[in-house]
Amino acid sequence: MSKIMPFDKDMSSLKVIPFYTGAETLEEVLKDKKSSHLLWLEILLNDTLDWESYLRIKEVRMSYEKACIWYTNFRTLLENYIHRKPLERKNERIDKREYRKFLEALTFVSS
Repeated sequence: MSKIMPFDKDMSSLKVIPFYTGAETLEEVLKDKKSSHLLWLEILLNDTLDWESYLRIKEVRMSYEKACIWYTNFRTLLENYIHRKPLERKNERIDKREYRKFLEALTFVSS
């Protein structure tokens, strides 16, 4: 795991992960395997945080790239349904096994 750097107080504004695992901050997420596996969903569905400033952390960078792939594949849905700010476009295939998790989290944040 990458060395954990001090986080902004804004990083306590997680929306998705606290519901699934109880982790409230990015530091807690990076210490918990289950939470870190959901980080891509948090990045994809929570544009209120400045994720780009944490790309120096390997786990965040990998999750950010995965979120960009999902964003590219579901851009219209995300922009119109939850009004998500644009992410970088990455034209790669999604892992369809995670589709149900994506829909569940999307429904949660939009309710």
